[in-house]
Amino acid sequence: MKALRATALGTLAMSFASASHAGFIALDVSGPALTRHDVAANNEFGATLAGLGIDEYSTGASLGTDVAGSVTFFYYGKEAGYRNTFAASGLSYSTSWSQRQNAFGAPIEIGSIAVGPGLLDFGFCSYNRAGSVGCVSNGQNDGLGLWSWQSIAMSIAGDTAWLFWDDSGSGPDDDYDDMLVKAVFTPSTQVPEAGSGALIGLGLLAIVVARRRKQPK
Repeated sequence: MKALRATALGTLAMSFASASHAGFIALDVSGPALTRHDVAANNEFGATLAGLGIDEYSTGASLGTDVAGSVTFFYYGKEAGYRNTFAASGLSYSTSWSQRQNAFGAPIEIGSIAVGPGLLDFGFCSYNRAGSVGCVSNGQNDGLGLWSWQSIAMSIAGDTAWLFWDDSGSGPDDDYDDMLVKAVFTPSTQVPEAGSGALIGLGLLAIVVARRRKQPK
């Protein structure tokens, strides 16, 4: 009976050692410091974003992950006279010349990439009819902030990150709605929650003790 009780205790302790998924992180190693802003009042998708619980975004940082896994990107729309392009580790998606596009009703999957922990490899570019207007990589974005000529704002919540491209800098159109991309992170392995390691250890110890008690002397 004691052995049975110890085995049950071990199993119960291990069952409490549930795992939680890791996710996106903001990397801020250079100035200007990461700064949060309310979604601009003239953002074309402001009302829709508010309905999704997104009422602010951050500038002055780059996007990374804290563990290895995969990231899937989705295109949601734009309000821009330029033709904008999103690229990530071999993936690429370009908007049309249309001034406005709204894909919130049917997001377009751009594709998935495998990632390690750390800085993600992606960027945005803008083009007019004559050629390139400019590009910003995720790594460069850490040194850029609000009122930059071109920069990326982001809203991070666990395994989801929204990326907001601003293609023309300060002025009345500095509203970060020139291209919207959502990133969804899936870790390659589950990460134990804080304290679960101790529970696992207790569970294994209880099982070992139970097995030893079952052995004939």
